[in-house]
Amino acid sequence: MPSSNTPRTPGHRPIVLIGPMAVGKSALGHQLAQQLGAPFVDTDSVIVENHGSIADIFAGRGEHAFREIEARTVARVVEAAAGTDTVISLGGGSVLDSGTQQLLQRCTVVYLECDADTVAARIARNSGRPLLAGDGISRWKDLFATRKPVYERLADIVLDVRRGSVAELGRRLEAALQEYAEADQTRAAHNAADAAAGDNTAAKQEVEK
Repeated sequence: MPSSNTPRTPGHRPIVLIGPMAVGKSALGHQLAQQLGAPFVDTDSVIVENHGSIADIFAGRGEHAFREIEARTVARVVEAAAGTDTVISLGGGSVLDSGTQQLLQRCTVVYLECDADTVAARIARNSGRPLLAGDGISRWKDLFATRKPVYERLADIVLDVRRGSVAELGRRLEAALQEYAEADQTRAAHNAADAAAGDNTAAKQEVEK
């Protein structure tokens, strides 16, 4: 059941979680969607369902082919979620695609902020990430250094996930979304008032000519 103060993003936009690999986007996305009573879509899961494992795609067709599949998948998911509060989690590198970046302008984007210590244990347990083959933490740090500026630029909301259970982070994110929605409504009201004042001034000037 959604909580009584369920946030409604401006215009009912999808809520998209971005961030590095192993940060917990899927777990938090599930949690948030449950709190809001909203659908949840993990684009990596959609890719696996339609094309097979990500590791197999990398091994058989290469990263470039995977990125093309990923970009098409993200586009379909985001477009299908338009006008709703669907919660969507994206793969760590998907935000590098320019088309995806444009699509995210239609969404409320949440960057899950962390550091290497946050993800170290998860990376050690999971050997199925092609880009982290070998020294997983070292590779993760290199990728994160490249992608972090993109995450920060695209984000409407930044959530520090270094500490807290999934449930705690879900509550914090719901509160942040509520605050963001209220601030956006205030900005929209101010913009409308400014536009109306401008129209009145223009009309007065026209009359005085």
